[in-house]
Amino acid sequence: MSKSEPIVTEGKQIGKLKASWLLFKESWRYLNADKEMVLIPLIASILNLLLFGLVMGLCVVVFWGGDFSMSKEGEPLNSLELMFVLLLYIVSAFTLAISQSGIAHTVNVRAHDGDSTLGQALNAAFSRWYQLLIWSVITATVGLFLRMIVERSKLLGRIVAYIAGAAWAIVTYFVVPSIIIGNKSAFASIGHSKEVFKSTWGETFVSNISLGLTFLVAHLLAIITFIGLVVMFSVFDMAILIPLVFVGYVLWVIVAVLVQSSLEAILKTLLYIYATERTFPPNFNPEILEKMLNRKDVQLPPLASVPKFDAGNN
Repeated sequence: MSKSEPIVTEGKQIGKLKASWLLFKESWRYLNADKEMVLIPLIASILNLLLFGLVMGLCVVVFWGGDFSMSKEGEPLNSLELMFVLLLYIVSAFTLAISQSGIAHTVNVRAHDGDSTLGQALNAAFSRWYQLLIWSVITATVGLFLRMIVERSKLLGRIVAYIAGAAWAIVTYFVVPSIIIGNKSAFASIGHSKEVFKSTWGETFVSNISLGLTFLVAHLLAIITFIGLVVMFSVFDMAILIPLVFVGYVLWVIVAVLVQSSLEAILKTLLYIYATERTFPPNFNPEILEKMLNRKDVQLPPLASVPKFDAGNN
């Protein structure tokens, strides 16, 4: 494994926190240009709740209407319980894939000097629902299998399972963009995702940049603020305002999760476009992107830059 180079922008070396913040701002420009992208994870979450309700309702009907018994605490799940758990895994994976697909389509259109509506993004996502469903079944099965290993193994087995899970997440990082943008099948997208990751940026992005770092700091500040307000209102006999603080904090968490989900999907799509087309997406800092993707042992071809867009005029 080659040692990653420090990130340098505008002639100055910057740390991981600063790079994360710059990465956040670069991705934010795309979100600002197509603000409706925030609604895509929200719609996917509503769909997730509906499908979860359907599966749980089916579960209740089957267990109450038949001679089936639930396994006791500490016992392995029986085959029927495993089936329902797998269905819940598939629902989660499918709705997440739908969310990422809609955002991937929107970003891809924007990166090629177009403008996609919310309806067009959802239509693009659901037009590939079959391949996304196949992918969801694959990744849900892998996830459930790894969970079973963790639950039934000792320390060494759990460590191996966690490592395998991390490796699977890395290998399949670009599956959804491959399905939506690359128009590949679910199975072909796994191999394509692996090659994109392996041949372009790999370890450097993971070790140098973390969009989640910015949100981690934001969530910590929000928690500290929430606790401080609760204590202050309690001390000054203003407990009636505590429920409002709680509601405000819950709303913050919801909005933050939606924005983070959108930005992560945006960044993933921009990286996929860069890696497969060898072009700088518009309005994205090329110095940061090059350092994120470049490795000493990989020679990338010359990269072109497409015209920047003005997020404020869209």
